[in-house]
Amino acid sequence: MKRTAAALSLLTAAALTCLAGCSGTAAQATHGATASPARQQTPAERLTTLMVTAADLGTGYSVREFDPAEGKRVFARSAQEITGNACTPLAAMTHQLPLGRPQVSLSRLVATREAPGTRIYVTLAGYGKGMAVTAMDTLLADAVQGCSLGFSVKANGTGEQYDPFEPEDTPALGDEALAYRGVVTPEGGTPRPIRTTVVRHGDVIAVCTAVGGARIANPTVLAPVIEAQDAKLR
Repeated sequence: MKRTAAALSLLTAAALTCLAGCSGTAAQATHGATASPARQQTPAERLTTLMVTAADLGTGYSVREFDPAEGKRVFARSAQEITGNACTPLAAMTHQLPLGRPQVSLSRLVATREAPGTRIYVTLAGYGKGMAVTAMDTLLADAVQGCSLGFSVKANGTGEQYDPFEPEDTPALGDEALAYRGVVTPEGGTPRPIRTTVVRHGDVIAVCTAVGGARIANPTVLAPVIEAQDAKLR
């Protein structure tokens, strides 16, 4: 009996000691569990949330996944495969390949019932700090200035000829923007008119390109896509 009473006294003392000295530890453990930071999005996940969707465009539009590096008949699977001096960034964007070396990029193909012969490509690219500005202000600006009279490029043994580019009215979107149109003729192929608008929002660059069946792709087809994509990036 005395042994039981002594044991109870020790348990009671230990419990009291824990209440006095261990409660802080328990509280800290509980606090640490509830205060653990939420998992941050990866760059690829972030671009996915920023990419325009069919719901953003409304009735008459469809959006499907598109990988410019896949397919049996692609001109180039990366911008580095394209040769032809400072004009290669323009050719890369025509084939939905991003400017420079972004951390991650993502493309979609948009179709609309209003223009069944026109394909609209949207490519988003996310860059490290300051690199998106460099891509716009050096790679793209230099290419547009130096290649506006037309140029030719090659990739994997195949060539393309680009007619002179014509500047478009630059939309008041993003931190900076640039728009132009032109015609590209694949080696041994049919000329394809293109319209491109490039918009930078911070460290993300969005490129929207319409490739039409007519001599010049209708700008009114591209505008709703540009505006919807820009709204997602604000």
